Amino acid sequence: MEIILVILIYGGFGYALYKVAKSKNREPFIWILIGLILSPIIVLIILALMPSVQNKKKLKRSKTKNKR
Repeated sequence: MEIILVILIYGGFGYALYKVAKSKNREPFIWILIGLILSPIIVLIILALMPSVQNKKKLKRSKTKNKR
């Protein structure tokens, strides 16, 4: 029974890491992997404090619009 609880808790932290990484335009699966290796709580706090990254697709589109 305890193992199921641990799996559910890690799954919840994995989902939280995925959502926060996605909202910051970062690679979510890399952050989930880091969270599994280290502590998911610490990685979630670090990720939440990091600034958002501009999306590369949006950046390329804005550069091409400025050239015209």
